[in-house]
Amino acid sequence: MKSTGAVLVAAGLSSRMEAFKPMLPFGNSTISRHMVTMLKDMGIDPVVVVTGYRGDELREHLFFTGVRFIKNERFRETQMFDSVQLGIQSISGDCERLLILPIDLPAIMPDTIRQQLMIDAPIIRTVCRGEPGHPIMLWSEVAESLRGYEGPGGLRGAIEHSGIAITNLEVDDEGIYRDLDTREQYQELLDWNYQRGQGYPVRPQTQVRLTASQPFYGPGTQQLLNWIGQTGSLQEACAHMDISYSKGRKMVKQLEQQLGFPVVQRWTGGSGGGGSVLTEKGEKLMEAYENMVAEIQDFTDQAYQRYMGKGI
Repeated sequence: MKSTGAVLVAAGLSSRMEAFKPMLPFGNSTISRHMVTMLKDMGIDPVVVVTGYRGDELREHLFFTGVRFIKNERFRETQMFDSVQLGIQSISGDCERLLILPIDLPAIMPDTIRQQLMIDAPIIRTVCRGEPGHPIMLWSEVAESLRGYEGPGGLRGAIEHSGIAITNLEVDDEGIYRDLDTREQYQELLDWNYQRGQGYPVRPQTQVRLTASQPFYGPGTQQLLNWIGQTGSLQEACAHMDISYSKGRKMVKQLEQQLGFPVVQRWTGGSGGGGSVLTEKGEKLMEAYENMVAEIQDFTDQAYQRYMGKGI
């Protein structure tokens, strides 16, 4: 069997996710460690990880996995194919063929890659139910010929422009195209992966509460204010949360007493029959709390990986 290496592209900003995708929990570790371990366990070597955004952090995270690193210094202004070209340049002379795949496809099954390894063809593309995905396997000389492509369409455009025949490998594995660009897609991927028997990743869960003489602001209060903002009514907000109106009013009163300023402006009567809206300070409070919780969760996830990410 020909020697096979891999290019893992992890240079993106993850801006829509609002979290660093390579270090999100997956399997029994993180997305990046899961991907690297899967490839290494199948004898794929060398593996080069193309970094960019938070590259030093990812390098430290994967330091003991035995992968190579190359950084796309222009990751903010370039596309994925630019990172692929850097990866090809750094690895193609060390193996007879190579796999190319983004790092945000952690649900690819090992058997899918094993099937690719058994085929000897210049370009092998995985396809599931008519939809193409990753990894894409290339002979090294083919990969080198694609490296100078500057036209549109990225890697796909380069392959089509080459005129080399593509061998499609039909697999029963939706993981070849189930990437994650948003938090919703990430949760959907975890749920789908669990349903096919792969389990949920272990991760710490952080709950943040503000306390003065006693706790007065946490996830429940944040949710109540959010519903008030959406419905314009404290009563409707309480109904959405399945709590009594008196309890919701008490939560708002306690919050305002502890903070010393109003967060909800209420009125009664009139043609609309009364209602409630968030004050400007109330809206700023919600935004600040949400940002603080996200930052604390990110820090907690990093701490978990440092102390428990390699197992107990």
